[in-house]
Amino acid sequence: MPPIMFSIVAWVAQHTFDLVSAAGIVAGLGFTAASFREDTRSRRLANLIKLTQQHRDIWEETQSNPRLARVIDSKADLYTKPISVEESQFVVLVILHLHCWYRAIQEGEVESLDGLSKDVREFFALPIPGRVWNEKKEFQDRDFVHFVESVRKL
Repeated sequence: MPPIMFSIVAWVAQHTFDLVSAAGIVAGLGFTAASFREDTRSRRLANLIKLTQQHRDIWEETQSNPRLARVIDSKADLYTKPISVEESQFVVLVILHLHCWYRAIQEGEVESLDGLSKDVREFFALPIPGRVWNEKKEFQDRDFVHFVESVRKL
C-alpha cells in the first residue's frame, strides 16, 4: 500500500467516531430543516383556513341580518338615513378582518390574494363602508391605512 493511502486509512481509523458524530449532526440538521418547512406549510394552511372561516362568518351575517343590507348597497342614502350603530360595527369588523389578512400577508403567513386589491377598492367605494373607513382609519396603523388608501385610489 502506498504511504499516502496508509496515512489516509490511519487518519480515518483514528477519527471514525468524529466522522460518525459529524454525519449524525448534519443528518439531524437536515431532518430539523425538513420538519420546520413542513410545520411552516401546515401553519400557513391552518391560518388560511381560519381566515377563510372568519370571512365566511362575517359575510353570512349580512345574509342573516336584514338590517345590514344597506352596507353593501351602492345606492345607500346616508343623508335621509344615517349609518346605524349596527352597520358601523359591522364595517369595523370587516376592517379588523381585512387588517388580519393584511398582516398575515405581510408576515408571510398566507399568500397574497390576486383579487384582494379589487375587493378592498369595491368595498370601500360603497357609501357606508367608505364613510365608516374615513371615520375609523385614524385608529388603524399607518402602513395598513396606506395600503387601503392606495388601493382605493386605483
